[in-house]
Amino acid sequence: GPTGEIDRKFLDAGANPPAGVRVWYWLKDAPKGEVALTFMDADGAEIKTFTSAERADGGDDDAPREPRIQAKRGMNRFDWNMRYPNARRVPGDKTTAESLRGPLAPPGRCQVRLTLGERSQTRAFDIVKDPRVSATQEDFEAQFGLLTAIRDKLSETHDNVNRIRSVRAQAREWANRAKGTPAERPVADAAAALVAKLDDAESALIQTEYRGARDRLHLPIRWNAKLAGLAPVVSAADFAPPRQAYAVFAEYSEKLDAHFAALDKTLAEDLDEFRNLLAELEVSSIVPSAEPTPSASA
Repeated sequence: GPTGEIDRKFLDAGANPPAGVRVWYWLKDAPKGEVALTFMDADGAEIKTFTSAERADGGDDDAPREPRIQAKRGMNRFDWNMRYPNARRVPGDKTTAESLRGPLAPPGRCQVRLTLGERSQTRAFDIVKDPRVSATQEDFEAQFGLLTAIRDKLSETHDNVNRIRSVRAQAREWANRAKGTPAERPVADAAAALVAKLDDAESALIQTEYRGARDRLHLPIRWNAKLAGLAPVVSAADFAPPRQAYAVFAEYSEKLDAHFAALDKTLAEDLDEFRNLLAELEVSSIVPSAEPTPSASA
């Protein structure tokens, strides 16, 4: 479609109306710079911003791409799906790839701001509930609050997995740099010990061996996927979350916080010991090697 979304045309079915808020805006001339649409809550706090700029995936082919807004001369339109930002992800993780969507904005007043260079215009609009739904505003707010808490805890979990992978990669790289030097053995042993602790921490948070749907039959589910699986239960319909959902989230959060604390201890103690060892042995930051590298320009 014009904003980068998939446009499916069924041969034997009709098309649904836009699922969200449709924004129309008119541009006198084709802009030379970037155009942005920012959606905000009633207090002006940013929910999400979409731009006309080319999208970059940062080298992660599986990263979801946000739709671009139109920026042509004349009338333009953009459909906002009313969702807050997604949970942060772990590149390559397929266990939660379909479970990272941010929560829907609850019914209420929202705003949208169109920005072009130094100029901007803001308009207000209302999100209203389906009149057939009996849920109260308090029910919607409670649902939104719990879904936001689940998303944030999932983001925190994935942030810690990314921290683990970053530190582990660097530890292994320092072990490689020490090869062929008097520091090779002590650095290799220290790196192996640190990597082993990081592997244990990671395997509790995320299923690293998952490759596809068939693996669900024989690989145990890890904490990030358990947490992500709670969100569809809470968002299954327009109602306040049941007490059980809060209880499960509290239990998951307690378990995850314990894993986070153990990881922080490893990074505070074991990683510091590894750093001190590198400084003591004066391992060179760059070690020339005659071994072929994957890319001469890397």
